Amino acid sequence: MNTIIEEYINKLNREEEKNIIIDFLNFIIEKYPKLKLKISYSIPMFLINNKMKEGYIGISTAKEHFSIHFSDEEFILGLKQKLIKCKFGKRCIKIKYNDDESFNIVKENIKDFLIKNHYTN
Repeated sequence: MNTIIEEYINKLNREEEKNIIIDFLNFIIEKYPKLKLKISYSIPMFLINNKMKEGYIGISTAKEHFSIHFSDEEFILGLKQKLIKCKFGKRCIKIKYNDDESFNIVKENIKDFLIKNHYTN
């Protein structure tokens, strides 16, 4: 990870926030190494190509949950039936910190999101 991302992680107050961010970033970096990682809108974000309008995946933290952000609302709507424990916001899935099942479902479906948005690994 680059220095900007490390600084972002170090500024987080709680260990559970740091751990979930590191887990997600490492997962994406390992599985999809061509995605471009940067800080955008004050959160870590992976760009599918060079611009946000071409697709993105981001992650943010809050007190009770973390959110995985996708540029495609249809993709999120397609996951709603599988993620019955989660709440949803505009272009994001809100997952409680201890809900590993939902987090794994999201990670398992990222490949479908990337294929739909023309990512080639």
